[in-house]
Amino acid sequence: MDELQSYLQNILDHIDDMAKRTIFMMGFRYGQEKSRGQPAAHGNDFQLLPNTLEEAEKMLIELKVTGSVRERRNGLLEFRHPKLGSIYGRTVEELREKLEQRLRYEKAHIKKPAKKEKSPLLSDFFEETYYPYKQRQGLAEQTLKGMRYNMEFIKRNFDLPITEYTPKNLETFLYSVKETRKAQILQGLFNNIFKKALTEGVIPSNPCEPLEHIVHNADKGKALTFDDQKAFFSALLHSTRATQAQKSYYIFVYLTGARRNEALAVTRKDLDAEKSLLHIPGTKTDGSDRYLPVSPLVVRLLRQLDTDENGKYFPFKAVTASKVFSDHMQGYRLHDLRHSFGTIQVCVNEIEVKTVSLWMGHSDVNTTLQYYTHPEQLDRATFLRGDLTQKEKTAAYKRQYADILAIIETFLGG
Repeated sequence: MDELQSYLQNILDHIDDMAKRTIFMMGFRYGQEKSRGQPAAHGNDFQLLPNTLEEAEKMLIELKVTGSVRERRNGLLEFRHPKLGSIYGRTVEELREKLEQRLRYEKAHIKKPAKKEKSPLLSDFFEETYYPYKQRQGLAEQTLKGMRYNMEFIKRNFDLPITEYTPKNLETFLYSVKETRKAQILQGLFNNIFKKALTEGVIPSNPCEPLEHIVHNADKGKALTFDDQKAFFSALLHSTRATQAQKSYYIFVYLTGARRNEALAVTRKDLDAEKSLLHIPGTKTDGSDRYLPVSPLVVRLLRQLDTDENGKYFPFKAVTASKVFSDHMQGYRLHDLRHSFGTIQVCVNEIEVKTVSLWMGHSDVNTTLQYYTHPEQLDRATFLRGDLTQKEKTAAYKRQYADILAIIETFLGG
């Protein structure tokens, strides 16, 4: 009896296992067929009624979602998606609501790519960061003005987002500038701006650093010969093309050694006539702002001039000053009047070089000696004579210099 019961139990267990395997295979085949978009072939456990299927497919189309919907044995509708997973609902409407909620959640939690910060234009970085930084350093107004002038040139011709400059495109631009002095100045400005941008973390490296320095063979300047000085003032002071203020301007530069823009900046308050002392507003180096003694001739010159509303004696532009000079003297630059002043003070008036250097606003006395002392240029014939002592040569220079001062005296009504 026991053996019979055991035999029957084995048969029942075997039938149960077969039933389980049959149900599993039915579900597996249903999933395969559903994934291929085919109707299930085994019963109604995993099939949707035609109306429900149509409604579910319409929902997925409206929501623009891929995936599949099936009805589970417990009556729940199941939406399946490889990324969204499974979502359940008793009706299509409930399933839709839950699916929309899941889609909103996923959309809200999508990691957006980090927004790349836009690189500022070089001109914008100059205005917002570099120029104010230079102003705080207390640079001379003329230096700041020159810096802005050169930035305007860059802005018109080569203004890029600051991160887009490369050694190659910088080199191409700089060598397209015809004047080597201008290119040299621009290279220095680029380099300084990029250094500041590097410090501020705006750029990873300075694109100017690999470039070779542009070579500029500068004209060191020269003194006008005494003959050319006489010719210049004789022509200028009788000219109908130059105004009274312009004529007085060149006399002032010749007698004080002021730089072009320094002379243009002098105002009535800079002259202390009682002490014969003149303030020169520096426009180049720290030592360029200075005082120097002036002769009675300079005091007379300035007292005869009217000033503008700002108190300036010479109310015209730098470009005008250079042009009027070149109209009356060929082969020299306006700056050569300054070279003439330095040479005359050292070699004719025999003023100690250190003193002349202070008058001229040089930071190094060697600059005065090397670039502003040209005795051989004043009167080459006298300079080269071996039969004259230095004292006799200096006396000859003094006589010629006195002749030029006499021309100026006559102009001033002396």
